[in-house]
Amino acid sequence: MFRSVRGCLRLQKCYFSPSMKEDLHSIICRQIRSVGPMSVAEYMRLALHHPTHGYYKNSSVIGPDGDFITAPEISQIFGELLGIWIVSEWKKCGGNTPFDIVEFGPGRGSLMASVLRSLYRFPAGSSSFSHLRFIERSDNFREHQESAISSVLKTHHISPQVTWHSSLDEIPTGITTFFIANEFFDALPIHRFQKVDGKWREVFVHAINPSNPNEPGDRLAFVTSLSDTMASKAYLPLIDDLSEKTTVEICPDGGAVVQKIASRIATDGGSALIVDYGHVGERGDTLRAFKNHELHDPLKDPGQADITADVDFAFLKRSVEAASEPVVVHGPVSQAYFLVHMGILLRLKNLVARTKNEEEKQKLIASTEMLIGTNHMGKRFKFMAITAGRSKKEKQNIPAGFYPTWQTDKEEQSAS
Repeated sequence: MFRSVRGCLRLQKCYFSPSMKEDLHSIICRQIRSVGPMSVAEYMRLALHHPTHGYYKNSSVIGPDGDFITAPEISQIFGELLGIWIVSEWKKCGGNTPFDIVEFGPGRGSLMASVLRSLYRFPAGSSSFSHLRFIERSDNFREHQESAISSVLKTHHISPQVTWHSSLDEIPTGITTFFIANEFFDALPIHRFQKVDGKWREVFVHAINPSNPNEPGDRLAFVTSLSDTMASKAYLPLIDDLSEKTTVEICPDGGAVVQKIASRIATDGGSALIVDYGHVGERGDTLRAFKNHELHDPLKDPGQADITADVDFAFLKRSVEAASEPVVVHGPVSQAYFLVHMGILLRLKNLVARTKNEEEKQKLIASTEMLIGTNHMGKRFKFMAITAGRSKKEKQNIPAGFYPTWQTDKEEQSAS
């Protein structure tokens, strides 16, 4: 595909990274010199998941001292409400069937610790809880997750089996399962495409010489192909309308994951709850990196910064529908909409009333504002659910936090 740099690629002026001596940078440059420019998806895989130098090999990436903070680290109420959501969905399955919980990318385990504390308040549900399964590839994170949940399980006498898996394919079938994916899909690799002179071209990562961009070097830069690629032929048709777009990001791995989840739910029963920052197809240029809670050049310091892209919930929804499984997709709705309808304000009121320390009260209020405030996470983050084939026409079939799903976008925004 790449006969020569001059003949096949167009240099983008968007990003350059200064020369650096980090091991992963050298590995990436050496691979590019060997086999040619790599897709943005391949670059993300190496930067985030390289077995030695990948970003997620570092156990301190989440939290105040890391590069990002997730909702469970902001307030325990977030996880408590998700636990209530699981119990609500379990009751719709009959309320007496054994069930498993599967969490994708559990981070430090903060979310599941809060979910477990919430389940404890429903003895029937906690007694039917058979198996907790984490999908996590990082040994460092597995240790944090085990530490976070072990004390909760011991304190509240909840006794599910706990198992770690590297992928969804490893998880056994045959039992009702509830899936949680909080800020999981945004870290999956994306393919990036850009419209150039009226034609769609794939964006690649190349190693160039800054003095002569048409020659190999050790600086990473985004470039575009001058012809169609296998990825552009395979993935661009998955987007509904490209006429008004100039940049598109497509996450094939995300589509494959939700299709597998839908198949599991259709066969075994259960539900899935997907939480992430994202959009419904209107954005196409969201790739970015974070280091120490600040925006960072995604091509600089690979393996030392979090690389992410907004989740296209419209694409995930179409992927589920394309699988033709007997399941229903609900949402997406804003995080504020979901949490308010799940009772976050009532929970906050009760906690504040029981708290005597004024400083702690203000922390509770501030953390809730962070979760649901329009200028914080309330609008940017979205919730989407997948349930077994229950019609949306009846209120009782709609998951908690999503009713009524047929209201207009304007009404939803005003509610959030």
